[in-house]
Amino acid sequence: MLKMFRLGGNMNTNRILGLALSLVFAGSLSAQTQSQMFQRVGVVGDSLSQGFFGVTVEKKTQDWAYPVLVSKQAGASVSYNVLKGPFVNLEDVLKWDCGIFCIAESIIGGNKSTVSLPTHAGITGAEYTTLLKTSGKCEDITATKQEKEWYWAKWYWYTYRWVTVADCKEPDKFHRFGLRDAGTQTQVMEKVKPTFLFGSAGANHVLCTALHTSTDCLDETRFKRDIREFFRRMSAMGSLQGGVLFTVPNVTAIAFLEKYNDPNGRANYSGLKAFFRNSVSDPNQVLDANEIATISTFLSMLNNEIKAQAATMRFAVADLRVIFDDLKENGRPIRSADGWSPGNARANWPLPNQPGVFGLDGVHPNMYGHSLFANELIKAINSRYGYSIPQVSEYTAWYYDSLNRNPVDLKKFLTENIFGQAISWVISIFT
Repeated sequence: MLKMFRLGGNMNTNRILGLALSLVFAGSLSAQTQSQMFQRVGVVGDSLSQGFFGVTVEKKTQDWAYPVLVSKQAGASVSYNVLKGPFVNLEDVLKWDCGIFCIAESIIGGNKSTVSLPTHAGITGAEYTTLLKTSGKCEDITATKQEKEWYWAKWYWYTYRWVTVADCKEPDKFHRFGLRDAGTQTQVMEKVKPTFLFGSAGANHVLCTALHTSTDCLDETRFKRDIREFFRRMSAMGSLQGGVLFTVPNVTAIAFLEKYNDPNGRANYSGLKAFFRNSVSDPNQVLDANEIATISTFLSMLNNEIKAQAATMRFAVADLRVIFDDLKENGRPIRSADGWSPGNARANWPLPNQPGVFGLDGVHPNMYGHSLFANELIKAINSRYGYSIPQVSEYTAWYYDSLNRNPVDLKKFLTENIFGQAISWVISIFT
């Protein structure tokens, strides 16, 4: 074909042959670039990245976390410490698949298997501050305290002086089991030196408002300082060829919260409350209109900063806030290859004849929700880098998601069942 092209022929033939050659070479280059891009995948993040279902983390939930799904679709893989708790899988408990001993073991938690240096370091509860500061051994590796150091000032004079030493307090179990001896999430990435990074850890900077029905946790200065420092260190590694970030959806629209109108008409007692509360007895148990407006303003700032960091790093960015708003308003169609559909999934946990994307805690995605989440990231990556990474089958994820196929009406269970009322109390302590 090259010989024919050199010998000539009419101009149209030459153009067609040239176009064909360029397409062949472009396709080959694209495949090679994707392979190089995903040669070494690194993951930092929070519960969404670690695979948190029904207030626990375990192998069957970790296997469905978005970095694992997207990496597989891209022909790559990640390694991580596999957990068996802490806390329990509510779905297993409610369906009697986890008895007393199972519950006890899950609450204690531990590791099913470990690796010396995980390439996937995402940890439940993390944010950009903890990415920098919290390891598997210390809650804050930068924390210090003053301590007496005794010494002989002279041969007859034994005295002391104050010295600064590390103040290493034990972190939560998710960090202990997830990171172990590897360091902080940032330090892990600096050891791994990934070529592609899943780098989102912004949600907990604002999700805390929904979980605690309070705006006291909002800290713009800390958020901007730590996200910028994290990406400065990632850029300084020199290994990254690409990555993906995502914006944070409207946290006041998650299934965990529901509308509440105070029967006495008090404005600061009306708004959004946790789903497991039957009533509101204190203004701290509800997000009122002013607090919701404050959260919205903070969320816009946070998402603008995430987009700015993605642009600086030349990362793909998935605007999940827009996607979630559409899901909330219009639902997400689920359809098999032969055209059959169980309906449109909604922004709630599954109910009879109504698919949903949330797990039973009303905060984190279920198996189907993670597939939807992964596909939005794949779309963003393909669009940014010109790849053709295949999407996860959302119908298959729905089909094998036992919560969607056999729903549990948690709200009804928590209010009408004695055992459910006990679980409701545990949830209230956890949140």
